[in-house]
Amino acid sequence: MLMSLITENTYLRQGYLNPEGGYRREIYREEAQFVVDKLARGTSIHALRRFYNRVKGLERSMDRGRLFNQQKSQLYELQSHAYYAAKRHLVNAFFPTFMDRNVDQAVTNWEQFEGFVKHFESVVAYFPTEPGFPRQGGTSNGQAR
Repeated sequence: MLMSLITENTYLRQGYLNPEGGYRREIYREEAQFVVDKLARGTSIHALRRFYNRVKGLERSMDRGRLFNQQKSQLYELQSHAYYAAKRHLVNAFFPTFMDRNVDQAVTNWEQFEGFVKHFESVVAYFPTEPGFPRQGGTSNGQAR
C-alpha cells in the first residue's frame, strides 16, 4: 500500500501480520510514515516517547507473552491516557486515534501486541527530533545538519 493511499480509514485495516504469519512491511515503513505525518504537528517527541516507553515496559512485564492474558488490560489504560494527553495539548488530536486503532488490535494476542510494538518503534524512529527538522543526517532547508 503506497503512503498516498493510506488514509485514517485504511490505516492498519490489514493488521500487522501478512498471510504467511510474518509482520507486514508497511507497518515499518508506509504506515509508520503516515502516522508520523499525522502526528508531527502538535505532538512532541517527548510525549511520543513517554507512551512508547510505557508500551515497552508492558512488553517486558508480559515476559515474552507468558503473562499476556493477565496483563493485556493495561493496554486499555493507554487509550484513556492518550485522550487525556490530547485534552492537555501534549499530543495532537490524531494521537488517540493512533492508540485506539493499535490497542484494539494489540489486545487480541501476543503476536498482535508485538506487531504494535514494532510499528510504534518505527513511528518513533521516523519522528522528527525537533519541530521543523528532519532526523539526524537529513537536510534542513537544503543544507546538511
